[in-house]
Amino acid sequence: MKLGLFIRLLLIALILSVCLCGCQGVEVEQTAIATGVAADWDDGDYIVSVQLAKVATAEQAASQEGPQFIVLNERGQTLTEAARRLNLTLPRLPRWYHANTLLLGENLAQQGLSDIIDFLSRNPNVRTNSLLVMTRGATPLEVYQLDTPLEPFSAVAIRNILENQEDQVGIYKPVILAEFLYNVATPGIDPVIPQVRIISDHGKKFLTIAGTAVFRGTEWAGELNEAESRGFRFLSSERIRGGLLVVPAPGDENRHITIELISSQATMKPVWKEGELRMMVQITADGNFYDQTSSKTLLNLETFRLMEQLSADQIEQDIKRAIGKAQGYQADIFGWGRLLEREYPHIWSQVAQDWPEVFSALPADIQITFKLRRTYLTDKSFVIK
Repeated sequence: MKLGLFIRLLLIALILSVCLCGCQGVEVEQTAIATGVAADWDDGDYIVSVQLAKVATAEQAASQEGPQFIVLNERGQTLTEAARRLNLTLPRLPRWYHANTLLLGENLAQQGLSDIIDFLSRNPNVRTNSLLVMTRGATPLEVYQLDTPLEPFSAVAIRNILENQEDQVGIYKPVILAEFLYNVATPGIDPVIPQVRIISDHGKKFLTIAGTAVFRGTEWAGELNEAESRGFRFLSSERIRGGLLVVPAPGDENRHITIELISSQATMKPVWKEGELRMMVQITADGNFYDQTSSKTLLNLETFRLMEQLSADQIEQDIKRAIGKAQGYQADIFGWGRLLEREYPHIWSQVAQDWPEVFSALPADIQITFKLRRTYLTDKSFVIK
């Protein structure tokens, strides 16, 4: 017993000693913490940018004015060269593994992502659960240099915005690196990533999530707008939770009601019948009546059914917009080819080579079932007539 206990304790001690030694034997005091990393393309060179947390004691941080970060970037003929050249400026070795936000520049995306995918998939210092976002109308350097309200690091702010909006407005689907790499490498599905922009309001600049970048393989194809992005989220393979629907008030079309989405589940299945391939899409969703701008009393049995139908119609409209845009790009961002391969492998083998063209003409039959659950604290309108 004592020998067994000694061996277990020895193993624990060895593991701890390895962990505490740090990567490559570098002391913690000699490293810098990266909060965000980015890659871009400009004038024939790759550009790697990094946002680093400033090193400060608790007393220094409390009295420190200005940004709590620094942003550096370097150029190179390859991404690795650009990243390594940062060490010509930094007195500390950057710890890339702490970065949980990866930005891809718009210029790099339009050049094609083959090189950055190779770099990210090989690099052991990049976390596969890092959030992937594309910049639009701004460079990654400009995004990382922005001083964001309520959050000292813009890289962290982007992640928080994307995670919070899922529950509150339910428009964009966050994408981590592992999911993106899988969709790039897997036949029958194309990748997407949300986009971040810089906007100005009364002379101040802010970050906002605006649109979804669509790729056909590693090539940039275009973008989805807000409604199309919401439709794409409804077609997600996993159950989604949170979000809002704003629909016309029954009997008062110039006014609106807000429905809070509780959850939604999509079921998609290819159907081969009489020589024709179709995609069957079923959405089951439920939500709560949240508010209204109409003075009419809406919460009765008849208007309940109308509000459920209006909510279903809005979901269907968003989904149709997303499908139409994706088919126009010939980019199967829904994974319908992957579903076809699972359901009818013999048919997939015949159309796989021409799948972008087949997908672009694939008809979809959409059925939405929406149920209202609750009305919160009151069933009457307080809107003054």
